[in-house]
Amino acid sequence: MENIEIVNSIDNNIIDSILFIASKSEYIHLSKDYIKQYIEDEYHKVIIIKNENIIVGFLIYFLLSPDADIIFIATYPNDKGYGKKLLSYLFKDAKNNNVSSIKLDLHENNTKAKDFYLNNGFKKIAVRKKYYDNQFNAVIMEKELN
Repeated sequence: MENIEIVNSIDNNIIDSILFIASKSEYIHLSKDYIKQYIEDEYHKVIIIKNENIIVGFLIYFLLSPDADIIFIATYPNDKGYGKKLLSYLFKDAKNNNVSSIKLDLHENNTKAKDFYLNNGFKKIAVRKKYYDNQFNAVIMEKELN
């Protein structure tokens, strides 16, 4: 049974789990300090999803109505529906906070993430040239909420 929780306080076990999951993605680079900053900042939300009390995914987003931006999302193991459940939580939270659209950027070579977002209602709206390492483009995506 999965459950989603907001991380409201610094907990090293949770931070270590987030770092472990992030380490499974070549596109996510986080540190303990960054995670702590996200947890402590009033405009960022860090949520985790647990399966049988084991953290299997996380989502970090910025929410300052009327805007919301996905900063990071990752799950491990993959392809279990955890990412979709995290997005569903975000969509509800965004609507409750009068957000009309959610944006994100991702590495142009991250085709798995691009497909995931397209399958969840996001659309490609722009490209930032040489955004990553002054070499790779960032794809900007958006989902409008009704």
